[in-house]
Amino acid sequence: MALPYPHGTRRASAATIHLRRTVRAAGALLTTALLATTLTGCGDEPDTTAAAATASPIGSAAPSASPTASPTPLPDRDSDGIPDSSDTYPDDPKNIPQQAPLTFECDMGNDIPVLLTVQPGKDGRPDFTEVWAAKPTSCDAQEAITAVSATEKAALKTSKYDDGDITTLYEMCAAVDPEDTYVEAGFAASSEQIPEINAALMLCPTYPYAKKWRETVKRGQVDVDLAAQGRLFGSGTFRVGKEIKPGTYVTTDVDGCYWERQNSSGGTIDNYFTNSARRVQVTIRSSDYAFSSERCGEWRPAR
Repeated sequence: MALPYPHGTRRASAATIHLRRTVRAAGALLTTALLATTLTGCGDEPDTTAAAATASPIGSAAPSASPTASPTPLPDRDSDGIPDSSDTYPDDPKNIPQQAPLTFECDMGNDIPVLLTVQPGKDGRPDFTEVWAAKPTSCDAQEAITAVSATEKAALKTSKYDDGDITTLYEMCAAVDPEDTYVEAGFAASSEQIPEINAALMLCPTYPYAKKWRETVKRGQVDVDLAAQGRLFGSGTFRVGKEIKPGTYVTTDVDGCYWERQNSSGGTIDNYFTNSARRVQVTIRSSDYAFSSERCGEWRPAR
């Protein structure tokens, strides 16, 4: 005879015991899951890469990137690496500073002015090709021209201009006048004209009358040297041996010419007057104190 359970309880059936164990296991799993979720939220974000990779269909290929088109190169005529749109000198790979195109109002000899353009050329030297082809007798620049290129700056220095303006040099180069004074046979440039002509020839060495310009400079330089030696002089009174050299001198094509040789007291040693003469000659001696002349033109050594 079995004894009864204390406090009036009964032994649970096997099914009931199995159910209780199942509930306890499920509760433990739920607690573990909640704890894991809480810990994940407090730390780093979960790595979803692997999950995403796992979610991708097996055997599917990843989409390939579309090819990127190469950019179209900008125009660069002189191949200096600077696009023409931002290149100050698009036709010069050395990018030598030079003058911009210049417009001139030129006289063609028929009282109808024509606008002609001087283009920038090589090595900072202007290109007068278009102007020379038209053969204008004179040209006026539309605006003042200042030196930009190294060649222009060198020409400015040669000209001895003191204002930095080289407009005159450009106008000299632009005009092609066969009757210009500088191309006259036998003309000798003055001491002021010589540096100006030399400066212009630096800008336009191939000028149509460049050879005649150089000849007038050469003749002028001879006279400049003679004047510096006291062997070329004009009207006035000069001390012999100090301002002028003694010797035989001539002058040509005179009207109303008068000269006299003087002693140290101002007295006249010898004199001469002529209303008109093709040639006048005088010998100044080293013993003379001074020589004076009026309206006789330029005295130069007799040949």
